[in-house]
Amino acid sequence: MSDTGSETAESTTGKELSKDQLKVLRDAFNAFDKEKTGSISTDVVGTILELLGHKLTEEELEEVIEEYDEDESGQLEFDEFVALASCYVTPEEDYESLRAELREVFMMYDKDAKGYLPVEEFKAILRELDGEVPEDELDEIVDEIDADGSGTVDFEEFMDVMTADYYA
Repeated sequence: MSDTGSETAESTTGKELSKDQLKVLRDAFNAFDKEKTGSISTDVVGTILELLGHKLTEEELEEVIEEYDEDESGQLEFDEFVALASCYVTPEEDYESLRAELREVFMMYDKDAKGYLPVEEFKAILRELDGEVPEDELDEIVDEIDADGSGTVDFEEFMDVMTADYYA
């Protein structure tokens, strides 16, 4: 949590991440750290990376997790997660680029270009990304994303969670 106040931070891969990139990673991490323990299950790493635009095969994901979950606890602390995720973030990428990538992911599922997804469809997508996420965790994720209680998830609600504007 030493990124507060700094414009950039260097991960263990040597890549420098901008404040905005760290913010996106922090919020992705926090969205899945439901118990606020400071760690996330390695089971959700694939889901987070996919939400950030990087789909890994099961084998690739297992290799990556094995590399970064050194104590084989099945949990990643934030620093370990940043080290892992920084492998998938290009250093010159800025907030607007990340926003554009996340918009592409969102629009891929908004096939009718309505500007929103029904929460049940969004839950189905999360199940598809990670079949191991328990139903109650899916409900919590959806409750956070559907902040206005509309029963739909629009792009801004999705972005709020992914960029910490929701927590501001």
